[in-house]
Amino acid sequence: MTKIQLLLIVCLVLGAAWFAWSARLSYRIALFTLMLLGVYFVALPDHTTAVAHFLGVGRGTDLLLYLSLVTGGYTILLLYRRTRQLERKLTEHIRAMAIERAETLR
Repeated sequence: MTKIQLLLIVCLVLGAAWFAWSARLSYRIALFTLMLLGVYFVALPDHTTAVAHFLGVGRGTDLLLYLSLVTGGYTILLLYRRTRQLERKLTEHIRAMAIERAETLR
């Protein structure tokens, strides 16, 4: 095992452990699964290439890039939707507080 593989595996495990500390159970299961998959592909990079060839992609690196782009786009959309929901809730609370305050000042 090379130094970079060891470093990447340690980073994957520490990152998963740090995030899982306060995450929901479903997120922990998904994160643990992704972490194991990441460790597997880092430890055995030839298998990544074999999976890529099976899926019709030239190299394992390209496959990981494509998966990262799709995952990143999905994550951005989820975060945008969540931010919009929080903004709407905040607006509703501020309006309710303003109306309540205006009624008490009369």
